[in-house]
Amino acid sequence: MLKSIGVIFIYIAIAFFQIHQLKKEKMIREIWIFSILMVLTTGVTVAKLNNLPLPSPLDLVVFVLKPFIK
Repeated sequence: MLKSIGVIFIYIAIAFFQIHQLKKEKMIREIWIFSILMVLTTGVTVAKLNNLPLPSPLDLVVFVLKPFIK
């Protein structure tokens, strides 16, 4: 639990400095993209720290291509 909180604080610190710089340069679209990617990476990192099962990207490829293989 403490590791998860520490990771979240690190991501918040990184986001604070990056968003401040992007806001200064008036890059609104980049702020949105950066925020979405940061939320996704934070979620995956916290899930991995808590040993939660994460699906493999290969599972999606197999699911999509399985009908074509048959």
